[in-house]
Amino acid sequence: MGDFKENLYQRKSFIYQVGEEYYAIGANTFARITDSPEVDTVELLRNALKKGNDRQAAKYLDKIVRTANAYRVDAKEHFRLRERLFHFVDALEREDREAYRQLQEQLFAFDALMEKYSVDKLK
Repeated sequence: MGDFKENLYQRKSFIYQVGEEYYAIGANTFARITDSPEVDTVELLRNALKKGNDRQAAKYLDKIVRTANAYRVDAKEHFRLRERLFHFVDALEREDREAYRQLQEQLFAFDALMEKYSVDKLK
């Protein structure tokens, strides 16, 4: 499943829920941010999607991407961070298959959201 890990790491940064924890994950990004107030935006996005409010969903998606990008590391740290993420995903796959499956689903959902709400400034 190496492709999944690589795809996860190459995407724009986003906030993913893994069990009860939240992580900013993406290109040069892997940080546990559960205690950050920014995770509230994830719930706001979920609510906007449930209500079918595209304008709000696009706004919250943009905010989440910008927030997650704030956790990017310097390019010099790239390989170390990538290895940490890969170990994290491998451990999930071995020890918590449900959380691993949910992370995969979130990545696919993120791709669909980015396609639907694509904004030039997000690219």
